[in-house]
Amino acid sequence: MISILVISRDRRGLLNRVLDDLRKQKFDGRFEIVVVEETDHPQAPEGVVYVPHPMKNLGIAYARNMSVQHAKYDTLVFIDDDCRVDEDWLSQLVSPLKDESVLGVQGGVVVPEYTNAIGWAESLLGFPGGGVSRVYQADAEPQETREVSTLNACYRKQAVEDAGGFSAHARFGGEDYLLAKHVAKQGTLLFVPQAVVRHEARGSLGAIWTWFVRRGRAEFDLWHSGFSPEKYGVWMLQSSQALKLLPFLIIGYWSILPLMIVLAVLISINMWRFRWVLKHQDIPFTAWLWLPWVRLTMGLATDIGRLQAWRKR
Repeated sequence: MISILVISRDRRGLLNRVLDDLRKQKFDGRFEIVVVEETDHPQAPEGVVYVPHPMKNLGIAYARNMSVQHAKYDTLVFIDDDCRVDEDWLSQLVSPLKDESVLGVQGGVVVPEYTNAIGWAESLLGFPGGGVSRVYQADAEPQETREVSTLNACYRKQAVEDAGGFSAHARFGGEDYLLAKHVAKQGTLLFVPQAVVRHEARGSLGAIWTWFVRRGRAEFDLWHSGFSPEKYGVWMLQSSQALKLLPFLIIGYWSILPLMIVLAVLISINMWRFRWVLKHQDIPFTAWLWLPWVRLTMGLATDIGRLQAWRKR
């Protein structure tokens, strides 16, 4: 018996689409669907437990905790409103919980077939939920993990409650990252690539920029709140794209040549690292060409988000 939890924010079209997919699940058991919607115009979809709350920007963690509170069953399944699933998705996702030592599972995340090259590139770089790279590299085999994204995941309800639920300090995101770290201390988490959702990609550098600015703010807030893992602050410095480029930007003030050389080297490294993409005919060749530019956008936007959060402190 399973509670499928969906949170949404005034995106009625996307919400109704994923609810249609969930109602078609071929599952040998009972499940309920709990919808928590942030909206000033509540409208309950048919056949679900509907929990509306007003538009007050209380954050994703608030909505996820509310969905957990209204869940009736002991197995919790999380899915985002901008995902699509096939009829066997639910069975594939919860199957590993037959092993009592498994406390949580994340499924694979791919992009729809109509996704453009930039959208494919963001997924190849692992966003969100590990993206298509994580699915391909798993080679259809379940793997132990400490990284679980609640756009496609299931947990034992008791494990979520023992971990304290989703941290309210993660207002801009990262609430699922923290939860996975706490639950992993209690037992096993698995990545199951067969339980796939198709997640809508941002598909443009502008949308990716906005997304990663928010992620940068979330990272800084997690670190500043003290709820982040050990050495999280050191990791943020080491991962900073701006700090890596800063010496060359300074040199480039007098001569652009060193900066161009560095960018060429970084682009070449990225292209070589993802050369395996060229073996997969289902992945557009243009996605491979976009990879370094999408990664640069992600890195610089993250740094801007961290800086914005730091200035507000």
